[in-house]
Amino acid sequence: MHNLLGEVLVSRQPILDRQLEVVGYELLYHEAETDAVAGAATKDARGVARILVDGVLAMGLEELTGGEDAWVEVPLDLLAGGALLDVPPKGLLLCVAEGADRLADLREALVRHRGAGFRLGIVGLTADDPRRELLDLADVVKVDAREDSWREALPLVRELAMDRHRVAVTGVEDPDGFDVLTFAGAQLVQGFFFTRPRAVRGVRPLGLAPGHLALLRALAAEEVDLNEVEELIRTDLTLSDRFLRLVRAACGWREVESIHHGLVLLGVRAVQRWVALLLLSATDREAPRELVAVASTRARGCELLEELRGGSRRLEAFVLGMFSVLGPDGLLDRQTLDALPVDGDVRHALETGEGPLRELLELQLASEKAQWERLVTEGRRLGFAPRQLARAHADALTWSASVKLAAT
Repeated sequence: MHNLLGEVLVSRQPILDRQLEVVGYELLYHEAETDAVAGAATKDARGVARILVDGVLAMGLEELTGGEDAWVEVPLDLLAGGALLDVPPKGLLLCVAEGADRLADLREALVRHRGAGFRLGIVGLTADDPRRELLDLADVVKVDAREDSWREALPLVRELAMDRHRVAVTGVEDPDGFDVLTFAGAQLVQGFFFTRPRAVRGVRPLGLAPGHLALLRALAAEEVDLNEVEELIRTDLTLSDRFLRLVRAACGWREVESIHHGLVLLGVRAVQRWVALLLLSATDREAPRELVAVASTRARGCELLEELRGGSRRLEAFVLGMFSVLGPDGLLDRQTLDALPVDGDVRHALETGEGPLRELLELQLASEKAQWERLVTEGRRLGFAPRQLARAHADALTWSASVKLAAT
């Protein structure tokens, strides 16, 4: 199934509400060309068809977005042509960034798709945009605040909110912008502001309990003693409960009789990943849940790439990806690092942004931000074909969805 998505590079960027709860993901994509370096994300009809057919329909929203809405930007010609009218609209929000010079075509397309049950968005609205006369047909209006321009977007956000439009602001990269824009009336925000530390309420670990540190050390041993791991999990009732939830979700139909049985069913490597994520979710009570979703995708992606290149440091790659969410662009200060059970090359990569393991994390960051040229160029330098990068990221998204399902 994942081979279907394997030729499409996908970036999944969260859409969050004022409470930092995820309400959907925008899917950005690019054809995984094998003979040329990828450039900007494709917006043509073929690219949209690939992401809808090979991604949303083949993988399903449970795997691709964890069951949340999929926001997909579509070209006006595709929308006007009616090719999407037979696509099941459940879970989809179609966004269009064009039409300022083709208002009649845009209006007709919006009316037809609303009648078919689709939710719709108008992207990149500006103060003097002719498309403002069509806002009654849109479920959401997206205002761009990239390149530190969120202050310039404030008047438009206030005006739209006062007119009772649902406003989503994109490109918000710092917590101050999130605070001001939501206060001004923005209901939804998109950007990597939730991984940026605040001056006062920073996203940083509050310190792991001694038992948690002992558990990580036990799992990192060359010969893992499952009896010791079981006893350490049993010492924490909350950890025991969440571990069993994760095992049941991961093992599907098989009945899980005990913690030890779950350890055996999962296997040592899977247990290492699951427990590391459980401990991450306990490090900061104020961190939004989306951080764990991002962490699980980065971690699994780094591990898969290390496996693809024949490396033996899979657990270290996983831990690097996981803890990288605690700092902007995966860089952590010494105070944060001192509170984490990391050392050696993992710590070096998180502190300096350098090293062979860091190269894997940089590929994950490029994929998140839809920096396709950087992703494909750096991937090839490390020996990865675009199709390998696409499949690894698709598998990482699937695993992240299972983390979310198990944690509920």
